[in-house]
Amino acid sequence: MATHNLTLPLSAAQVRALALQAQQDSQLLQQLFAATLGGQGREARNAAWVLTHLPHAATPSIASHREGLATLALTTADSSLCRLALNLLARLHWHPDDILPHLLDFCLAGITNPHQPCGVRALCIKLAWQQCRHYPELAAELRQTLLLVDPSTLNPGLKHTRAQTLKAIPTA
Repeated sequence: MATHNLTLPLSAAQVRALALQAQQDSQLLQQLFAATLGGQGREARNAAWVLTHLPHAATPSIASHREGLATLALTTADSSLCRLALNLLARLHWHPDDILPHLLDFCLAGITNPHQPCGVRALCIKLAWQQCRHYPELAAELRQTLLLVDPSTLNPGLKHTRAQTLKAIPTA
């Protein structure tokens, strides 16, 4: 990448500067998505980290990569890259026809997986709710999944996300 080598460590200030630059440079923005979706290791993580710092006005650009980001989250062995991809997906508006069954299955399984990092599990809860909220039967399945998780085994952030989502799910 012309502006910075994404294979090198980035500071938070560099990430913010790249995000600001990408906001105004569509070629750089596409390079960041290409590095995220097709890169490996630090390059992919750094590019995704920059993308998470884009302003909300860039949401349509993120939405155009919804499927690729979902596939990345499901297939990467890198938990940091998975978390960053899920973070980008969680920023999107999910309409009834936006459900990605493979992502929803991943999220439902991730909620109860104690081997997943807490950040990934919390994002799985959020994304599962965003996709299920339009369908009562899916919302009920999400509720049952959340009730399977013993809150005493969760850290405070994950416990809060679980509780807030349970409150949001209508009970029949």
